[in-house]
Amino acid sequence: MKRNYGFTLIELMVTLVVAVILVVIAVPGFRTIIQNNRASTQANELLSAMTLARSEAIKRGTNVSVCSSTNQSTCAASTTWSTGWIVFVDINNNGTFDDDADASLCEVDVANLPIEDCILRTKNALDANSTLVSTSNDVRYLPTGLVTAAAANTIITMTLTPTPCKGKNIQTVTINATGRANSVPTNCP
Repeated sequence: MKRNYGFTLIELMVTLVVAVILVVIAVPGFRTIIQNNRASTQANELLSAMTLARSEAIKRGTNVSVCSSTNQSTCAASTTWSTGWIVFVDINNNGTFDDDADASLCEVDVANLPIEDCILRTKNALDANSTLVSTSNDVRYLPTGLVTAAAANTIITMTLTPTPCKGKNIQTVTINATGRANSVPTNCP
């Protein structure tokens, strides 16, 4: 007698049930991994902006600031950074981008030093489910790479919180008096 090889309906149903159980167990964990990665990515973008500002201040020998912004062309003077930020050469170190006709061009003098404010990098608003709150509405770097005297006695803290918050989703970015930025994941409340 010839034997047929294949799966029976019962074997297929058992396999399907096992697959569904595995998916139901894995999806919530996978969602948490995605949220953790998104929060880490957003914190790394902020760290990158601070590192750029510090290195450009040293390289250009001038003041460079980072401020919160709602339109990526002016400073918002707000401690809520979820709307985005701008990194710019800040000639007078006032923490405000003094707009001119061509903000994308950094004009320099004979000694190759910037003579006007110009935007170095912008960041659009974060995901609607994330909040970024800071203890300062701007971070100002001196040509030495240090933060300005106003912030030198304090550590600037920025807290990135995704919604919903699970596990170690909160990213706390700190900027110390020497201008170094650091990010540490912390547990959600």
